[in-house]
Amino acid sequence: MRIFRHHIELRLFALGLIEAGILFACFYIGYFARYADLEFLAVELRAHLSSALTYVLVMMASFVALGLYERAAVGDMGVVTIRLLAAFLGGFVLLAVTFYLLPGLKIWRSGLVIAMPASFVAVLFVRRLFLWLVDRDALSRRLLVLGDPGPIADLRACERRIGLAPFRVVRAITLDTAPDRANDDSWLLEACRAAGAEEIVVAASDRRGRLPMRALLCCRLAGVPVYEYHDFYERWTGRIDLERLQPGWLIFNDGFGRGKVDAVAKRLFDVVLASLGLIVSAPLLLLAGLAIKLEDGGPILFRQERVGRNGIPFEILKLRSMRLDAERDGPRWAAVGDRRVTRVGRILRRTRIDELPQLVNVLKGEMSFVGPRPERPVFVQRIIEVLPYFAVRHQLRPGLAGWAQLNHPYAAGLEDTRVKLEYDLYYIKNRSLFLDILIIAQTLRVIVWGNGAR
Repeated sequence: MRIFRHHIELRLFALGLIEAGILFACFYIGYFARYADLEFLAVELRAHLSSALTYVLVMMASFVALGLYERAAVGDMGVVTIRLLAAFLGGFVLLAVTFYLLPGLKIWRSGLVIAMPASFVAVLFVRRLFLWLVDRDALSRRLLVLGDPGPIADLRACERRIGLAPFRVVRAITLDTAPDRANDDSWLLEACRAAGAEEIVVAASDRRGRLPMRALLCCRLAGVPVYEYHDFYERWTGRIDLERLQPGWLIFNDGFGRGKVDAVAKRLFDVVLASLGLIVSAPLLLLAGLAIKLEDGGPILFRQERVGRNGIPFEILKLRSMRLDAERDGPRWAAVGDRRVTRVGRILRRTRIDELPQLVNVLKGEMSFVGPRPERPVFVQRIIEVLPYFAVRHQLRPGLAGWAQLNHPYAAGLEDTRVKLEYDLYYIKNRSLFLDILIIAQTLRVIVWGNGAR
């Protein structure tokens, strides 16, 4: 399904709705066990509906922020348990802050003592049942792929790579070996039914004059969805396949547009969030600056030229996390266990505290809160020679957080850069304020679990 152009996996969305229902029910279980008068059930339900909804919204926000709907987490019960414990702890803190600011929504702690453990146990049970269904392919889409060997192999590799196997290729038919049945339009539909396929994906490198259009139309009219390779790949991976990308798909596909109202809303969102972020993080910035100064006596802030919107360079601000002589041998990408990073710098990078001064860049309009990460001019020139679509990123303000940073670690070379560009193109194509909020919420997961830190 799509919400504001962003693809959301239906089974994970359904899992979220079920868990929201569990939280709602457990709130009332905790409340009724301690306080409610069952003789006035309807009155009690209505009287505390706002508190119940607050409990659900806060806990679900904590679930999303800590990555409980990320495929890699959902597929491992050990990871689920750890993240669920952290989410409930974070949710409890958020509830305490919410009820302090809005005392009218207060939930008595003795009610939460029952509601939160009950919610935890029930959610764990649902997660186990979900994995049991996944193991039996009960929640996977069954595909028939019609196309060329290369794209078909890519889809099979994608099936193996994506966690929880959201789809299964149950049959593949290459165009060169497809049966020639000029008077039989139903052969492809019969093949679908024989394989138990629910969808067809057309994965052809070149479609001109090669597709069995009448057979595909017969399937479509019979209610079998037919998808083009790039659309299908984008839907399930959250990225755009650069290797097989053709300009025609970018030109004629939806997306890449944005109205003036959206632009104004995003800028207002950036200014408000950056201002609040600087106020809240001021004590943390002072402590981090003091730690940097005590370690080697060097400057606290690090300034570096980056390429911004429309290719215009600007000076990015960061807390210094590397030695003073980090680039004595010339500029190079960050690497795993980079020896140039100081001891304080490792902590700053892992927690992303080193990025906080970029809130000033956001206020100045040089950056946005969410967008592709800005790259150095020296690297941009090299990258565009190999990846021409890299320049598309410069139509937006670069971001402090981003879809690519959320899904892939720091770029340590051209291959990492290519993968991150695929995620950036997905964001540019499907961007919305909803997706920005989702990225910001999930960035907490990157900070807490240290994903991609180098």
